[in-house]
Amino acid sequence: MLRGNHESRNMTEAFTFRLEVLERYDAEVYDLFMETFDAMPISALVAKKYLAMHGGISPDLNKLEEINLIDRFNEIPLDGIFCDLMWADPMDDEAAVNGDFKENPERECSNYFGKKPVKALLKKNKLLSIFRGHQV
Repeated sequence: MLRGNHESRNMTEAFTFRLEVLERYDAEVYDLFMETFDAMPISALVAKKYLAMHGGISPDLNKLEEINLIDRFNEIPLDGIFCDLMWADPMDDEAAVNGDFKENPERECSNYFGKKPVKALLKKNKLLSIFRGHQV
């Protein structure tokens, strides 16, 4: 199980999770949920061949070891590798073929990524593919 963009204080407030927990339990239980979310892994290496994350890749990510340097025991920031692992989206198929990275105004943070940086990251880290759970 990996942490996603909804496992954050901002998103639990925006989508009523916080309100529901406070109505059914109390602030202490909500804080325990947040501590649990903060402790969840933000990516996983599967069978040493696949990189899994909720969102996508980052222009700041070169080596997988950089993910281990992230202090995940915090709220998800609005930029950088941590943000992109939670929020980045692939470009649509046509743009992705030769696409690199571009801003993602739909999310108001992170980026869209194309096939070019995916292939570079896979090659550099000897991986076969990335898996993401953000959307269909």
